Amino acid sequence: MRVLISGGGIAGLTLAYWLHHWGHTPVVVERAPHGRLGGYGIDFFGTGYDVAARMGIADRLAERQLPAESICHVDGVGRVTVRLERRLLEKVIRGPYLALMHTTLEEALGGAVRDRVEIRYGHRVAAAEQRADGVDVTFADGGHESFDLLVGADGVHSATRELAFGPEERFARHLGYAMACYPVPDTYGLGPRRVHHNEPGRQTVLYPTGRPGELIALFLYRTADRSVPPRTERRDALRGAFSDTGWLTPRLLAEAPRDDLFMDGLTQIAMPSWHTGRIALVGDACGAMTLTSAQGASMAMAGGYLLARALHRHDDHRAAFHTYEARLHPVVRQRQRRARALARSLVPATGIGLVAQSAVTRLILRDAFTGLLRRGYGDTTSVLTHD
Repeated sequence: MRVLISGGGIAGLTLAYWLHHWGHTPVVVERAPHGRLGGYGIDFFGTGYDVAARMGIADRLAERQLPAESICHVDGVGRVTVRLERRLLEKVIRGPYLALMHTTLEEALGGAVRDRVEIRYGHRVAAAEQRADGVDVTFADGGHESFDLLVGADGVHSATRELAFGPEERFARHLGYAMACYPVPDTYGLGPRRVHHNEPGRQTVLYPTGRPGELIALFLYRTADRSVPPRTERRDALRGAFSDTGWLTPRLLAEAPRDDLFMDGLTQIAMPSWHTGRIALVGDACGAMTLTSAQGASMAMAGGYLLARALHRHDDHRAAFHTYEARLHPVVRQRQRRARALARSLVPATGIGLVAQSAVTRLILRDAFTGLLRRGYGDTTSVLTHD
């Protein structure tokens, strides 16, 4: 089958790899002109690592993991109040764990499909009309083409989902937070650590990217506003949200770029079904969990792999779509629930809440509480364990 994949991120590239592996002809369209740039750090383990190992890219990823030996929380003058050592984190995960930049994973996936799959950068789907035996697609540049199937792998704000299922508002669950991030020069003496600083309703995070002289500054804050400011207004909006904050936050905000600043709300996508006719969704387009889950990349790769495998095992695309959903949909719902529970306690709204959070965190960061920590990570087991 010839399958159009809208979106060249983690889910789309994983799906393209496995479709090609099992004899199909995927075509990927990605609206960014040269692939996706920028990004933030991710925790990579469980299902994602298993799929990467089956693709032969796990060792390459391990060579580029972030130099993070611990995760620390600091007070307003930089004193460490809580520390999670990598040793304990690996015990919680119960398997291989990598700290990666989001783009590191996308680059590795891109390398795995580059000579196998047609990827059209600077392209996007503008319209899709289903027939009994295919999908007629109109692209934004006016071109027309027909495919056997169309898969939307174009993220939480999926245009494919809107074309096939309706507006985002039907499926979006806003968690009441926004985040922003950008690279800054490494002039802070951070070392191989990821450092968090909390104040009521706000959190600043700083960690190395693995590139010499570069760090990522990430900001998470409570907000009831579901809209994202235009790019030219994001820097001022972020500075306003973090006014009068301590630690290194004022210095980091002073280095914020005017235009190239990633900002978005923390939004989950919950849908009763991930397919209609010959169109299906994968990854954040149908099951976004947000960064609080530490599971987004893994579930994106799980979706790409399981959808391709189902299409390989079933001659009828309808049976394949049902098999894919039956395997993954319950897992995504469960991990979304846990991510929402974690988000409620991630950035306490009051000073008293911060004190309580710090006390509880210091108590449970011990070997005796690995089971509790494991549940907090949203389940570390692989979806492919019994595959």
